[in-house]
Amino acid sequence: MKRRKGSTALKGLGVKFGATVRKRYGKVHRTLKQKRRCPSCTSLKFRRIAIGIWQCGKCEYKVAAGAYDVNLGKLQL
Repeated sequence: MKRRKGSTALKGLGVKFGATVRKRYGKVHRTLKQKRRCPSCTSLKFRRIAIGIWQCGKCEYKVAAGAYDVNLGKLQL
């Protein structure tokens, strides 16, 4: 029997957490890890450095925004 290839984002979330929790976690993780453009210099080095703090690695532009996404209204759980 073939083994299924699981998502590395959901590593450690077994059956006991349920499908709904795993789907929500997967959605949040994908949103958090996606590539973003810096609003200042338009490079793809814009990332989260702490909860709600986003920074560009190239121009050091820093902004406070949402915990999982820069655009607050984008993520629907």
